[in-house]
Amino acid sequence: MRTHKRLKGYAGFVLLSACAQVTTAGPLEDSQADPRVDEIISTGVRDTPIAQLPRSASVITSGDIALAAATNVVDLLASEANLTLRSTAGNEKFSGIDIRGQGDTYSSNVLLLIDGVSINEADLSGADYSTVALGQIERIEILRGPNTVRYGNGAVGGVINIITRSPEPGFGLNARSRYGSYSTTDSGVGASWANEAVWFGVDGAYFDSEGYRDNSDLEKKDLLLKGGVSPVTWLQASATASWHRDKYGLPGPISKEQFDGSSSDREATERPFDGGETDDDRLRGDVRLGAARTGILKLTGVTRDRDNQFRLGAPAADEPYSNISEDSDTVYAQYEYDVDWLGRSHALVAGFEGMSTDYAREDTPEQIGSENKIGDIRQQAWFLAADMSLSDTLRLTGGYRQDRYRLDSRDEIYTDNLCDDPVVIGLPPNQITICNDSGGPRTGYRVDRDERNTWRNSAVEAGVVWNPSQQTSLYFAYAQSFRNPNVDELVFAADDLGPQTSDNWEAGIRRLFGSMLELSLGLFYSETDDEILFSLSDVQGNLLLPKNINAPEVVERTGGEFEVRWYALPELRFIGNLGYTKAEFEGSGNTLPLVPEWTGALTVQWNPHEDWTMTVTGNYVDDRVDGNDFTNDVYPELESYEVVDAKLSWDSDSLQIYGGINNLLDEEYATSVYSENYYPMPDRNYYVGFAYRM
Repeated sequence: MRTHKRLKGYAGFVLLSACAQVTTAGPLEDSQADPRVDEIISTGVRDTPIAQLPRSASVITSGDIALAAATNVVDLLASEANLTLRSTAGNEKFSGIDIRGQGDTYSSNVLLLIDGVSINEADLSGADYSTVALGQIERIEILRGPNTVRYGNGAVGGVINIITRSPEPGFGLNARSRYGSYSTTDSGVGASWANEAVWFGVDGAYFDSEGYRDNSDLEKKDLLLKGGVSPVTWLQASATASWHRDKYGLPGPISKEQFDGSSSDREATERPFDGGETDDDRLRGDVRLGAARTGILKLTGVTRDRDNQFRLGAPAADEPYSNISEDSDTVYAQYEYDVDWLGRSHALVAGFEGMSTDYAREDTPEQIGSENKIGDIRQQAWFLAADMSLSDTLRLTGGYRQDRYRLDSRDEIYTDNLCDDPVVIGLPPNQITICNDSGGPRTGYRVDRDERNTWRNSAVEAGVVWNPSQQTSLYFAYAQSFRNPNVDELVFAADDLGPQTSDNWEAGIRRLFGSMLELSLGLFYSETDDEILFSLSDVQGNLLLPKNINAPEVVERTGGEFEVRWYALPELRFIGNLGYTKAEFEGSGNTLPLVPEWTGALTVQWNPHEDWTMTVTGNYVDDRVDGNDFTNDVYPELESYEVVDAKLSWDSDSLQIYGGINNLLDEEYATSVYSENYYPMPDRNYYVGFAYRM
């Protein structure tokens, strides 16, 4: 049966060969002269062309974003090789991206950066992709596999770096608006001014949608401010402020019967009162000092304040809210110096990172039995890296990181039997507690669990890149990664829960064939020791109390990515990719839940006229194991799915007018399923919009 379903999925994927994801801005003739291997990647130790990277990487440009059929960041990313969409509400607020089969812990094993700085939360919620508007993004860089030397804890499956727009010389103005199904409005406006010494920019965005399902509404507001000065060539200082507010509903899962039923069944919710709101503010300052002769020192300071009120399992509309608050301060320092040795130039980099995060989760405050979960995180790390040019065709890279991570966590329970000086009398089960102070029993919080965990981790990486010609690049790399348990994982944890570590090997080739064809192939293998998992049973099927554990078996991941860009005609191009990941436990051979073996995307972009562009996007995701089925035999496999999006746009000078259809074939699918409880994704929907830029 599984073979039959897979063949059916492959057949559907082939039928999507007239579909794909957009990847260019402007006439196709221009893109033919600008292959992606020449793109610069800033995610890493220093800016590097993709052709010189010893790892699999991709870039999504502003032109790609402008013409893409996707209407949010996560849908845009889900069309890249070996990147898989995970969602529980069908919008970007409660969605994320898994890279190379991390499974249900993808939110802690994939880092999301905004302008090079991680925004992953201290708990299991991962990164909030809704905190940056699509219209504020200049480009997105994707590094698959570990980038631990530069970014440390959590940079396991990969790193996604969203780079926001910076002011360009002169005066700039932009406005955009999109209207669509589910009463969706998505609008924004921005302005900027810059010269060689001073620049300033502001951009505001507003989004509001009732959502596909009952109680899946989302309203959000985003404001981005950027400014800077460069009075002399050796000094540059800048500041960035971002402000995010949202309100949302949480529709929760539905049963398999509802999922297989009618449209109204899939749109329904049994949690009409669940939801919440988020305030997320970030302030950042950057200073860049020096020049090529003296070396360049980069200093960055970031402060963040996040508050999230929410209700889960609320029986009524007046149920009190729980609250998460997170305050963090981070400093980065990086020094780059070019060394001439044996007639060649080599780059050396040294860096330091210090982070402090205060986290508190208050469960329905001031109700008997409610809990506070508090975590204080302190992290210090330093790293060294080198990029050495051995010849015109051979480069070596290497790096080392040392990391110290301390997490103080405690649980507090709200009780009506609180004493300043409690005395326990008697023996179990007849113990009683009396107060030996004049105040007597009273209501308040008492500490139920208080512990300190300190972990020291290190990582090394090394790679070699060989360019036998200007059209060919081959690479091989080895890298280590690590991840520490987070605040949520320690609440329901085995007594010995600790960090996970992994060893990773990667090899690949990139090849240009003139100006018409570009190919890349990357292969990888990794072994993860003590992988952190949340499980109802162990991998042998023995029932456990629900808790986070270190997997007793090594988790192996084997796979690769294949990408192709074919500029068939000046007005026609094809872009496709295929990803394979086999994630399994070494001893039992069981597959890691919610990890598809095969994923892919195919693209056709057609310009019937210089002002018109037709883009059709098709994505395929293979069968997967239910999220709570570590033995692979408790629940039926989740069927593969194919989703097709289409967009027609008209561009003239600075104005773009467009319309599109998402989920053109009206596929019924879910990306997250646990014990046959489904989180359905949106049905066929429509949109129209415009974008203006000067």
